Amino acid sequence: MTHAMQPAIALARSGSTYVEFEAGNEQDTMVERGGGRNRRPLRWGVAAAALALGVSGFVVLDPLGLNDGESGPVAEAPVAAEDLAPGSMYHVVDQVGARALWQQGITGSGVNVAVIDTGVTPVESLAGDGKIVAVADLSSEAGSPATAFVDSNGHGTHLAAIIAGREPGANPVDSAAHPETFLGVAPDAGIVSVKVADRAGDTRPIDVIGGIDWVVENAAELDIRVLNLAFDSGSRVDYTDDALSAAVERAWKAGITVVTAAGNNGDELVGLASPASNPYVIAVGGALTGDQLGVADWSALGDGERNPDVVAPSVSIESARVAGSDADLNHPTGYVDPETFKGTGSSQGAAVTAGLAALLLQEHPEWTPDDVKAALTRSATPIPGADPSRAGAGLVDAVGAAEADVSGAAQTFAAAAPQGVDAQPADARPVVAVQNLAPGIEWAGATWSGATWSGATWSGATWSGATWSGATWSGATWSGATWSGATWSGATWSGATWS
Repeated sequence: MTHAMQPAIALARSGSTYVEFEAGNEQDTMVERGGGRNRRPLRWGVAAAALALGVSGFVVLDPLGLNDGESGPVAEAPVAAEDLAPGSMYHVVDQVGARALWQQGITGSGVNVAVIDTGVTPVESLAGDGKIVAVADLSSEAGSPATAFVDSNGHGTHLAAIIAGREPGANPVDSAAHPETFLGVAPDAGIVSVKVADRAGDTRPIDVIGGIDWVVENAAELDIRVLNLAFDSGSRVDYTDDALSAAVERAWKAGITVVTAAGNNGDELVGLASPASNPYVIAVGGALTGDQLGVADWSALGDGERNPDVVAPSVSIESARVAGSDADLNHPTGYVDPETFKGTGSSQGAAVTAGLAALLLQEHPEWTPDDVKAALTRSATPIPGADPSRAGAGLVDAVGAAEADVSGAAQTFAAAAPQGVDAQPADARPVVAVQNLAPGIEWAGATWSGATWSGATWSGATWSGATWSGATWSGATWSGATWSGATWSGATWSGATWS
């Protein structure tokens, strides 16, 4: 394959400030280093290679080292299923029953999943034709050709591969006989990457909500049926008066099944934070991996009224590694091999469930988001002895969900309707750099500067009592638990503090 060098097309943001959030007790994904193979760090910065992987107009960093004289991925040696870790995707797809649907030809084909996160880098399992359909970048990294669109943090890519990864040559139908290959839960689904955070995971409320708004505006032409937002804002304002809650609800009512992470506070806090607090969306807690049916003790606790809806495998999930990313360099215990690292948390459970939603929507394209939620909750396997405020309806079950009776599924909760106060100038709204990879679709322009929010600009709403401009968003996090047991900021990791 010829790899033509191209500059990334991205627009710098004007009038923008970026506020660092602190993870506090919300931790992101986990990693535990294993294996003895040497890492090949990615060279970041302007000098890093921007490589077009045979897809017109799509510029990526060089996560596979294809520009360093090597020939690329090497064929993997066969391995025995019993030698794989419980958190391998081979075992995860069996734990939730996805492989049984693959054998019926239900692989997520025709369904695209929007991942609003730290970006997606087209590593090996995400680099196939038609896998990444479009990319949008609202982050502070959009202005640099070296970092625009791709994932310098590692979190978004890890989740995207759980949802829809497919290693070249892997066949879902006969995958049971090939445990050496990597397949996500919905291996034929497409990914629309909406990047809202930078290398450190920093973002702004207006950017996250802008990303949701962009997905809603472009869902029809990009066939987006599922939105994965594994983010915990830390806000416990009533969902009806919360701006992020209103944004995900708008997506839900526009026909997009929204899957969120329930969070990872364990018993430290009672009640789900936004956006999981919105009762319309699907909030996913963390289940144990392997043969033991249970819920992780770090998984978020509901208040008895709004609980996690379901739980999904979330402990030491092995998925795509972005070489040289923040997670890769700062959490080395997650390293498994050059393509893989481990992650733990409700982020991973949300990704598993988003993949299941894609499978269900291929099989039942007429289903509404309410139908998908009903199918998942009504068919879930109850967890003996588990508190419903932590376990919800139980462990997701792909086969049961595909066969579920969804009659009477319509939800009628009160609508989220936060009141706007201090309107922001137009240049404070997100400007999105966009590249489209879907054939036959033409964008009206290269940027998108924000749509209206129910007739009024959403940029004027409040965020937990403070205007978005200038407000810190401390306490927010990309919900996962840890990269290997470590919290993102100021907590201990292997006995030593770090931040």
